[in-house]
Amino acid sequence: MRSYPKYVTLGTHYACNARCVFCLGGDYPAFDLEKYRNFFEPRLREVLESAQHVGFCGYGETLMMPGIEEFLDYINGTLPAPRKLFTTNGTTLGDSTVHKLMEGRYGVIISLHAADPGLHMSLTGIRAYERIIGNIRNMIELKRKNSADLHMNLVFLATTMNIGTLPEFVRLGAELGADRISCSYLTIFSPEHIKMSCFFQQEKTAENMIRAAELAAELGLDIALPPLFNKRYETYETCNDPWEFFYAETQGSVLPCCYAGDHIGYLNDSDFMGIWNGSGYRKLREGLIGSEPHLWCRNCYKYDPNKVNSFSSHVTFRQETQKKIMETYERDFKKENR
Repeated sequence: MRSYPKYVTLGTHYACNARCVFCLGGDYPAFDLEKYRNFFEPRLREVLESAQHVGFCGYGETLMMPGIEEFLDYINGTLPAPRKLFTTNGTTLGDSTVHKLMEGRYGVIISLHAADPGLHMSLTGIRAYERIIGNIRNMIELKRKNSADLHMNLVFLATTMNIGTLPEFVRLGAELGADRISCSYLTIFSPEHIKMSCFFQQEKTAENMIRAAELAAELGLDIALPPLFNKRYETYETCNDPWEFFYAETQGSVLPCCYAGDHIGYLNDSDFMGIWNGSGYRKLREGLIGSEPHLWCRNCYKYDPNKVNSFSSHVTFRQETQKKIMETYERDFKKENR
């Protein structure tokens, strides 16, 4: 392929001030402007410049890193065209950061997950819900006053703890002035996560997602929902990630999507085109075009939305971790959920 991906995400890891119950966690090298200039730019400059969206999304809070305003100034000047996306739990959206975001073309993806402080604290471990909501209101007000090109997406990770409140979350998003609500299912990264999966509350989950979609339409709010349980999808578009998406982490490893079972290359050892047109990406594309999807894809509901009814589609595709989780499910959960 000669074309570049539309969506490029950099794993801009930094420390985190939350303790989310569903987080994968991990110990990763910290991102900073020097890392961006010395590592990512020389390897991906043209790729980043030609992308429609460039995400800065790692484990932790990228917007917490020292020198964040200098970094935003830098990418405002070097990446004016793509929409630059930052994920955050909302605690870092102070005035100085928001003003920098309004100077360019940005999107802020806020992992909120709840419409009330108690549930939010149970999910994230953060005792700052009212401050986060205040930050969001202030950001939207500044956006309106300055006619800024700043897109706000509120994220709702669906679990057994919060799925019954999804319609309330949609109502809150509309009231706050969100541009979009994004809802996705929990990916199980450890046996402790199993009991939180909406796979065990399928009817309740589908009912609340349908109600949320209806309410969003009524309120004129864009909403993205995953496939519904126990619905037959006769026609659908399969996953486009192997043609459109490229994710490079701070340590140089590359993933073809957010669910992949392993790294598909390393920018330390190969250039972009060597990975983008390498055997790993080719096999993924060939598998989705043909009748034998790659091992990483065959149980994924982005490949086939009907896979959502299989427990394995809710489990990480990292093979060793997946095996451990599936063994726990077979032993402790499957019989009582038949």
